[in-house]
Amino acid sequence: MRRLAGLLLVAALGASPTLPGQEAQSLRGVWQRIEAVVNKGPNAGRHTTDLQPGLAIFTDSHFSLMFVAGFEARPALSAAPTDEERGRVFGPFVANAGTYQFQDSILTRKPVVAKEPSVMTGGSFVNRVRLVADSLWIITLSADSVETRAKWVRIERLPTR
Repeated sequence: MRRLAGLLLVAALGASPTLPGQEAQSLRGVWQRIEAVVNKGPNAGRHTTDLQPGLAIFTDSHFSLMFVAGFEARPALSAAPTDEERGRVFGPFVANAGTYQFQDSILTRKPVVAKEPSVMTGGSFVNRVRLVADSLWIITLSADSVETRAKWVRIERLPTR
């Protein structure tokens, strides 16, 4: 009876019940970014149609994350691109991969390889997350207190071992 009451409470609160050790398993798969909500600043608001592409892959202990930051499409490079053109194209592109841990709604990523060398040597990245079935929200707080809630949906499940 207590277990049923606990499950009903969890369901009412909108969280997905997980047993110890299941959290990392539940991230397994390929995820696509479909929405971003920014709380303040020049990009404040809900972004769906102007959201740039992004994919994340989680295995048991490793991740790969690539996305285009911002809400404008990157320009195509000219036949002989200048450094400024390259900066506009490659600057907003985020790419890193490494190991991760997921516990108590905290996702800690430790990049092993990244587009930017400083990301590889800069330690871990910690985000609050909310995971409900095949929807994942990654909450990021910038140095200037801008909060971004990015919603990702699972587009493929990885087989279990």
